[in-house]
Amino acid sequence: MSRTGEPGGAPGSRATGLETEFGVVCAPVRAGATGQAGRRVAPVQEAQSAPPQTMGPQEAAAFLMRHRPEGYRSDNLFLPNGGRLYLDVGSHPEYATAECATVRDLVAQDQAGRELIAAMAQRATTTLARRGTPARIHVLANNTDSAGHTYGCHENYSVPRSLDMDAVLPVLASFLATRPVLVGTGVPLAGAVRAEPRTRPGPVTGQDGPRSQEAPRGEAGHGSLSEVEDDCWGLSPRAPYLRALASADTTGQRALVNTRDQPHADRERLRRLHVTCADTTMAEPTAGLRCALTLMLLDALEAGEDFSDLVLAEPLAVLGSLGTSAWGEVEARTLEGRRLSAIDVQEAFAERLTRRLDTWGVPPALEGADHLLRDLAPRVVTALRTRDTSGIDTEIDWAVKRRVMRAHRERHPDLSGEVLSVLRTRVDLAYHDLDAGTGLTARLLRQGALARLCDPEETARARTQPPPTRAALRGEFVRACLARGADFSVTWESLRLDSPPTTPVDLPDPLVSRDEAARALTERVRGLLHHEMRHIDLVGRSGLGVPG
Repeated sequence: MSRTGEPGGAPGSRATGLETEFGVVCAPVRAGATGQAGRRVAPVQEAQSAPPQTMGPQEAAAFLMRHRPEGYRSDNLFLPNGGRLYLDVGSHPEYATAECATVRDLVAQDQAGRELIAAMAQRATTTLARRGTPARIHVLANNTDSAGHTYGCHENYSVPRSLDMDAVLPVLASFLATRPVLVGTGVPLAGAVRAEPRTRPGPVTGQDGPRSQEAPRGEAGHGSLSEVEDDCWGLSPRAPYLRALASADTTGQRALVNTRDQPHADRERLRRLHVTCADTTMAEPTAGLRCALTLMLLDALEAGEDFSDLVLAEPLAVLGSLGTSAWGEVEARTLEGRRLSAIDVQEAFAERLTRRLDTWGVPPALEGADHLLRDLAPRVVTALRTRDTSGIDTEIDWAVKRRVMRAHRERHPDLSGEVLSVLRTRVDLAYHDLDAGTGLTARLLRQGALARLCDPEETARARTQPPPTRAALRGEFVRACLARGADFSVTWESLRLDSPPTTPVDLPDPLVSRDEAARALTERVRGLLHHEMRHIDLVGRSGLGVPG
């Protein structure tokens, strides 16, 4: 249950969760090339001469799901750690975290899901090798594919029914539309790199008057290379695909916020804010900052804080521009007529939300993560204004990726045109590859060149243990059913043993981790005798439920 204070009061608690759709590709492996991409990006000339894919995306995704954890008989899995894994529309495996009450738990649960899927991909690749097929299954935590499709990263936050969503949507939209300047993942744009730096746009009037947009020394201190690179960089790969502020449709009309009323909780008291515009992150601090900012904004809105001066006239236009903006200096006019930049807007939000920490203290949701607002957010703003990413290029995805791209660009200074474009695409894909052997992110972590938010022990626990929310009840029930081989059905808010059949146990509050009826049902499962169980083909050990 979302619990918040009186208007102007201290923030309360809410459940939050993250859903990530992944791209899957089956790529051929040349003799002697195994593991090569983990050490370097293969020469573009080799990549262009590689054989075609061994299987298409749909077949590859189905093949990946056949290597799911043991004990399940369908592609719809509620897991012992409280999370959910299933095959979504468009042949994308999707992992949804358990309900979490803290930023650190959310990031740890998200990382645990990625490790689970990466392990599935490794098992699938091993199967191919045993068959004599020289190919590897890659799982990509990105947002777009070469065919122009997009798949999302969705955030969920429980909010009370009393919160007027129509009233707060203009503020939410303005916040979400400019948020990529802080937590975007960056995207290399199509087209050849120009030989000369582009002409800088004119000044943008900020809250303190006109500012020059000429790049100061900093990252530009690397010489003209960084300036030229600006021509083929955007902050958000997801931005160009978003066409509405709010929509009940998640695929036909992609929006900042999905309005389908599916609370996965007591609908008389709670609703679920379903944010569908996020970029898929790789760096833990980026994911943590995104969640921390949004949680604090919801607390402030529930407490009645006024952000009307930051409401934008055309938030979708601003967001669209961030898809092709290297530094976020795009105009963001407010309804009051002020000419700000997207950076100005996010800086104002972050400063006001940080003041809430100073006034009311650190809420439980941000314990061990308040430095993301107090320290990291201001450093990102400074990096954008100075165009010097050296202070954030191990923590924020778009900055990390720029550093990696620049290193490869300097390694291949003579490449240009289509060949350089292919190299940039390959680096981008390798950055989002979950494979520990071929993915750049795993290599950066091993080198200490990518920061963590959570200790490795936190992520290790999250692979098997649910957070102390409703997920703990569901996880224990699922674990018991798998251990006994019992047929069961699970949704986010209910548990049911199917053989022998039982009445479902409802769990309407996502933050309640103790329930006598759920405990009794789990104990009944643990005590089942073999002759009491009859396997049911239609339901099976799948954890059926509506996708979250």
